Amino acid sequence: MAFFQDLGKKITEGVQDASKKTTELIEINKLKSSISSEKDAINATKIQMGDKIFAMFNAGEAIPDTMAEDVQAILARLEKITELEGKIEEIKAASEAEKASRAAAAAPAAGVGATKFCTGCGAALAEGTVFCGKCGKKQE
Repeated sequence: MAFFQDLGKKITEGVQDASKKTTELIEINKLKSSISSEKDAINATKIQMGDKIFAMFNAGEAIPDTMAEDVQAILARLEKITELEGKIEEIKAASEAEKASRAAAAAPAAGVGATKFCTGCGAALAEGTVFCGKCGKKQE
């Protein structure tokens, strides 16, 4: 009987230990999540600070000398973006011109390959048709 009592006590202690560990892990994960949220807020604030410095520069206000190099790097990247956007527009314009050229080449010239109609019943005829498929009249 003592064996079963000891076994029951050990099982209870094991369950309690597991429960305590689970509670600790949950609390640690909550704290880590809070730390992550605070770090995200710090990064967002840093971005806002940078936006404010750049806005000051664009407004002609004095900025800290230590930021001048960073502002110049941003300006260079903005210039590169403008250049790349120009290339995109060139590609699109060339593509549209090519489409228009192909469409013009594919369109039949006036009077050439135009649809013909039966002189008897008026049905549309395929090119080179000798007899109308609808009424049978010979075409000239």
